[in-house]
Amino acid sequence: MKIGKKKNKVLNIIYIFIILMVVVFFAKDVFMYTMTEIEEIFLPLQSRVYFLGKKAKESTESVINYKELLNENNKLKHTLAEKSLIEEKNQRLLEENDRLRELLDMKDHFKFKFKVGKISFQQTREMYESFAINIGEIDGIEKNMPVLYNESLIGKVEKVFKNYSVVQMITFQDSVVSATATGDTVGIVKGNRSDELIFEPVSFHEAQLSVGDKVYTSGISDIYPKGLYIGEVCEIRKKYENNVEYLVKLPFNIIDMNEIIVLTEVDR
Repeated sequence: MKIGKKKNKVLNIIYIFIILMVVVFFAKDVFMYTMTEIEEIFLPLQSRVYFLGKKAKESTESVINYKELLNENNKLKHTLAEKSLIEEKNQRLLEENDRLRELLDMKDHFKFKFKVGKISFQQTREMYESFAINIGEIDGIEKNMPVLYNESLIGKVEKVFKNYSVVQMITFQDSVVSATATGDTVGIVKGNRSDELIFEPVSFHEAQLSVGDKVYTSGISDIYPKGLYIGEVCEIRKKYENNVEYLVKLPFNIIDMNEIIVLTEVDR
């Protein structure tokens, strides 16, 4: 009897174990199936999250790269600007050296003694009236000394100060210079507040000037010596009756003026 009970107990344990094995086997399949279904449900969401994360990372990297590129671009622009300024400054220095060399070379053939100066100030509204130069009393500059640019008359010293002077230009409307044109035609050159002067012969009947004729100072003056170049006749206008007006063009652009020469000793 005891042996039968013991045998039944063993069989029950075996049955329970077999049932557990079957349950575990099927539970595993159910679990795997459930996990697969869950993965299928959440996979699009996970993919979306992954894509957004990757895109955010790429955007952040792009912003960082853009800032770095912008900084490099700004540095490059700054470097190029500095280089351009240096080159421009060097070019100006070279041009200034060439002009000064030409002025110094003038001493070998120019018959007048002179001082070299630079235009230090000129107002736009006074472009055809006056300008300041950087030489004055301490340089031996005196009032009424003639002033030239590129060997052409541009005016006279009007005011003198210790370190600078003011030059009145022949283009000033009140300026009058005794002059002579080709063929010994004597007259006066009057300022016209422009780069075109007015030449008025002493005798209009005797004057036979043509476009292109040269005009020089006559020497009939206490200020300007004879032979300083003023310009050439560029136009002939009928004034009234049989009289005409001769326009004389300056041989340079006033805007381009930089270094000038002041005649310190002249033989009038």
